[in-house]
Amino acid sequence: MTVRVGGVLQQSVWASLVSDDAQVIRDWLLRLGFAEDLLIPGERVDAIHHCQLDWPEGGRILLSSTGERPTPCQPGTASLQVVTADPDAVLARAISLEATVVHEIVDQTDYPSRDFTVADPDGNHWTFATFAG
Repeated sequence: MTVRVGGVLQQSVWASLVSDDAQVIRDWLLRLGFAEDLLIPGERVDAIHHCQLDWPEGGRILLSSTGERPTPCQPGTASLQVVTADPDAVLARAISLEATVVHEIVDQTDYPSRDFTVADPDGNHWTFATFAG
């Protein structure tokens, strides 16, 4: 087994996801624009024990297959926000992946943000927004 580490230190909170088909979620996130920093294969065929996926504008997602590690997380129950300078480009990639659009892209009027929400193949909701707080 080879473990690859990108060496990029992320100074933020890292969300953790589990999936019954983590390889599908991993591939979906990579095609959406995340970059893999670390992948530790699981004990079962095609299982992921631990995967770190970095957003190019900052932040990290942790992903593992269901049953690989003790966790209260359940597949398809997360709601995450990712800050991006170009939500339109991310939405175009999401649509090319046939993601379910939960909320269409909109320019918010109560705060300065352009954002949208899509569901990944497990049903987790991902909001991509220009608003960083």
